[in-house]
Amino acid sequence: MNTKRWSFGNVAKIAVSAVAAGAMALSLAACGGAEGSKNAASSGSTDSSSLVVDSDFDLITMDPARSFETATVSILRATYQSALKYVDNDMSKPQPEICTYTISDDNKVVTLTLNGDHYFADGKKVTVDDIVYSYQRVQGIKGNPSFYLDGVTVAKKDDKSLTLTSETPNPAIPYILPSVNLGIVEKSVVEANGGTTDEKDGAEKYLNQHSAGSGPYQFDTVAMDSKVTLKRNDKFAGDKPKYDKIIINNVDSATELTNIKAGTTDIAMDINSDEAAKLTKDEADVSAGPSGSTTFLWFNADPQYGKVVSNTDFVNAVRKAVNYDKYVALYGEGSEQAYGVVPNQFLGALKSSDDNKYDLTEAKALLKKSGYNNEEVQFLYSSDDDTSTQIAQLFQADMKALGVNIKLVGQPTTTRLDTFRSGKFQSGLSTWGADYPDPSDYFVFAPNENIAKRAGWYTTEGAKSSNGWNGSDSADKIESLVEAARNASGEDERAKTWQDLQEAMNQGSPYVPLVVQGANVVSRPGIGAKYDLLNGVDYTVLK
Repeated sequence: MNTKRWSFGNVAKIAVSAVAAGAMALSLAACGGAEGSKNAASSGSTDSSSLVVDSDFDLITMDPARSFETATVSILRATYQSALKYVDNDMSKPQPEICTYTISDDNKVVTLTLNGDHYFADGKKVTVDDIVYSYQRVQGIKGNPSFYLDGVTVAKKDDKSLTLTSETPNPAIPYILPSVNLGIVEKSVVEANGGTTDEKDGAEKYLNQHSAGSGPYQFDTVAMDSKVTLKRNDKFAGDKPKYDKIIINNVDSATELTNIKAGTTDIAMDINSDEAAKLTKDEADVSAGPSGSTTFLWFNADPQYGKVVSNTDFVNAVRKAVNYDKYVALYGEGSEQAYGVVPNQFLGALKSSDDNKYDLTEAKALLKKSGYNNEEVQFLYSSDDDTSTQIAQLFQADMKALGVNIKLVGQPTTTRLDTFRSGKFQSGLSTWGADYPDPSDYFVFAPNENIAKRAGWYTTEGAKSSNGWNGSDSADKIESLVEAARNASGEDERAKTWQDLQEAMNQGSPYVPLVVQGANVVSRPGIGAKYDLLNGVDYTVLK
């Protein structure tokens, strides 16, 4: 996973990011706000034209081609339009925003065509040149988001369309384009303020204080350590947004909870699921849903390190001995059982799994077949995360009921990651957060790939040994399904191949998917804020 998620919210016990989509007249009550202090109480909006949001800032830059922080996502969504977008939290199919799209049969060429007229805040129309420039700038300045368009050639086709041509089949491109990092900037404005399409770009200072997009809002004032305000873009081509101004104050999570209870803020971005569950309907509305993060068990398939767990019957015994509902409950509202490694909202996700279903009788039969003889199994988890600790303890109890002797090995998260990446530990708990909402981001779980190497999982060609797993028929079958998924064309075929692949992995891989972690957004009653998997909250759709 790259250094940041796509927002997807802060998951598990952390509330999703919900920033603002702002407006025009700063309310008197909001003027005090949390200026300069994370512990100050926000002053809620006193008129219907303003929205006040509490957020624990991690703002570093407001330049969409560079930003990779949680708190900027909803701000950029409000101020910049993308070529494509997702509607109603449906990650299975991108929809037109500035453009419509087609993709070639070989999945190498995406053609974007302007979808009506769209306008920047200065009244100038969005053109194909602006879109080409925006993408080439993301690529050229080599900021954190540049990997989205690795290996892609962006070219103007005519005044109405452009092409994105990949070196290899890349059906994920339409699913990546809704990212706020690929928001369309006004070429002439950015260039006038030092913008280029290479590492000499000097427009960040300007873009930290001035938005250059065609979204329904634009920056009014930006103080990245204390407050951001957004005002309406009167030239916006779509429906007039609900609020004239949105004020986002830098407030810590404890104060957010106090403010939402007191009714002095409209939206609180960082209230965790435990605290959110305690709020009454008179105090707040809580909107929750599954995120883009899958928590899973892994077992080292290399017998040198996995020893007794390097056995499909052992891992499949674990699949049947895990009481999934209990794990889901620990992650809180919005969480769901993970039926495969691909999150439930994505294209190609499994909607159920007979293989990953609690059945202790069957589990014990599989364990006996595996030859397990009370050997100690070391299990790695993050000791500095309360939920991970609870999950590890629950797993230990489930395994005791199965008859497996688990020794918990807790390490701080950074150390645990290094240990997992070494490929030399026996088993453990981990989470994969999507870089973008497309199943292709989950090839890392396939044999010989990133996550698989950490779990010692190889195909025949890459096998270190033959142990009934590496180099086995099941690994070869899965590898053939991986190739089918790579070569699939069209949404239906891609969905089917990914479902087939995950079903096979649920029978013969070293992973046991547990939970798609939940995320939430908390708002004052009547605001109507809804959790948005990609953006945290999309203020452009508030009505």
